[in-house]
Amino acid sequence: MHNDRIQPSELIETEILCGDIPDKNLLVQSLFPEADASDPRSVNYQRTLVRPVIRWGSLSLNILVMLLVSASVFYLARYFGAAYWVAVLITAIFTLSYCVIRLKRITLCTVRLYQHFAPDYIRNRCRFEPSCSEYMILAISQYGTFKGIRKGVLRLKRCNSHGGGHDWP
Repeated sequence: MHNDRIQPSELIETEILCGDIPDKNLLVQSLFPEADASDPRSVNYQRTLVRPVIRWGSLSLNILVMLLVSASVFYLARYFGAAYWVAVLITAIFTLSYCVIRLKRITLCTVRLYQHFAPDYIRNRCRFEPSCSEYMILAISQYGTFKGIRKGVLRLKRCNSHGGGHDWP
């Protein structure tokens, strides 16, 4: 009877130390030479991250103006004899209206803050081109606030490491 099993004495032992691999990118390219570096789904794809410049003075001024105007609305309501809870309600309605009117700028600013502060390893997870945050900015600019946010959220739902490719709003 013939034994097809390999005996332990016949195995060739290979040892790879961490120092033997000079560059993991070279290893990946040698293992997957057919991968296209221009395809976001490829292991060879290198995204160029753009960190937007945040204009802190402008951002602070916008927040300060909203707070001052809201406080003025509250004090004017109290000055003209409105009850405390009515003044709070009027101020809340005014602040919400102001935020809805400025929703496009608020959303774009929030996405740019994410792009500025999010670590590279999180932003590089996106397998789409343009990235999900860029897609959100483009969708809001092209379709308006509500439809753009909806398209951006739907894109975030389908973003994972298994899908990907080129996808424009």
